[in-house]
Amino acid sequence: MNRRPPSLVITLTALAIVCALAWMFFVRTGESSPAPVIQGVQGTYTLRLDDGSLGEDGAFSAVAGGAAGGRAEVPEGVTVFSYHAPQSAYDPFARTETTLGGGGRMPLVVLETGEWPPVWRVATRSPLDYQGLAAIVRTAVEDGDDLVGIKPLKQGERVVWRAAMTLNGKEITLVVDQETGIVTWYSDGDTTFTAEVDWASPPPAGTTYSVDVPAGTPAKTVTKDAYVYAGSPAAAAEAAGYAPLVSDLAPDGFKLKAVATVDDHARPFGWLTTDAVNVRVPPGQRWPVVTQLSTRGLSWFTMEQAAPGWVEAWSPRLRELAEAAREKLSYQETTLQFGALKGETALTWYQESGPSLFVLGKRRAVFVTGALTRQELIAFAEGLKPVESGD
Repeated sequence: MNRRPPSLVITLTALAIVCALAWMFFVRTGESSPAPVIQGVQGTYTLRLDDGSLGEDGAFSAVAGGAAGGRAEVPEGVTVFSYHAPQSAYDPFARTETTLGGGGRMPLVVLETGEWPPVWRVATRSPLDYQGLAAIVRTAVEDGDDLVGIKPLKQGERVVWRAAMTLNGKEITLVVDQETGIVTWYSDGDTTFTAEVDWASPPPAGTTYSVDVPAGTPAKTVTKDAYVYAGSPAAAAEAAGYAPLVSDLAPDGFKLKAVATVDDHARPFGWLTTDAVNVRVPPGQRWPVVTQLSTRGLSWFTMEQAAPGWVEAWSPRLRELAEAAREKLSYQETTLQFGALKGETALTWYQESGPSLFVLGKRRAVFVTGALTRQELIAFAEGLKPVESGD
């Protein structure tokens, strides 16, 4: 009887083990899903209340610099008295949103200045409203996270993901274009949004948007002065009275777009809960939140951080809320290995703004949310360090 040499048996066994490990690593961990870089998008949309009572048709357009425009109209056959469908435009340089429309016998033009974040702010709808959900889908694909049901499909000539999740007690279904990360369909049981994207003709990079306001139109100016914008993190440090953390591990292509401080002492609790929290501030005490916006193409994420004095005063309450965060969708804990918060536990989960990260240290509390996957969030947090005075 012929026998295989023992060395051959050992070799074949080793190869089988390697193949099994490779299958577990490559198949079980999900496919790679790099963030797309989109410089502009335009098209038309429909928004419908699922009970059929009302809706809106419109057009959207946006470019990477932060400028955007949109118009809307009431669908044919729907009568809405004393309502003027809005036209809206955003200027990221002046940080001003101009909207013409509203209720009443004649339209009103409203100028809102200084709101955060200073990009793509219009009163009409666009796929950018759902960029956080698209990032959740990318994360779930990358991590093989079965808490989000995902099915690859063809939509015409496009390859898409159809995804379903339960977020804040609501069943959400959406369709995400795989190549661009643009949401083309969304439904939550109350409303349904559908986008028809002009894939062949995105708007040119330098496009600006404006609203044609008829002479004599009543005007209202709203200045959002809560946020005080700074030219750099170092300038924000001077305004806030402490050195904020910055990260040198943002994913390739993301650039810091804006920095601001805000004296909203309840804001850090909003990272973890929607419940109102009463914060009593000692007379003469300032605990500014420093907030930073980073963008790449049409994608964005924000980082917020609380003042060291605020953290020392309210750390026990934050820890209580962090414990309650265990109920959030796809909650996970990761010990940071590097950076200013090395050794601290980073909490990550999904919410409407996108995959989110919270980490609490002895004198630091940081919250990041937006268009980063979970792994990108953790890497970003491990790159945090205090800003240098010359930054």
